[in-house]
Amino acid sequence: MKTLYNSIKPEYKDKLEANAKEYPATIEAIKKSLYYNELWSRLTVSQVRDFISFTDTPLHTVRFEDWAFGDMFLNHEKTA
Repeated sequence: MKTLYNSIKPEYKDKLEANAKEYPATIEAIKKSLYYNELWSRLTVSQVRDFISFTDTPLHTVRFEDWAFGDMFLNHEKTA
């Protein structure tokens, strides 16, 4: 089973890890939500907000597609 965590782009995983020392409980909660879900649309608004905040992503760069589908954060598999 492929989880959301497996689909997150490496630069966003790195940003979560960089914040883990200062905010261990929050980062752990974010990672759990990514491990336990296969689809971005299954995340709550709070989980998406926390992910965006703790990956140091400027809100003005986040489009609707990013909020709703995680477009800028996920590696999308290409089908042949």
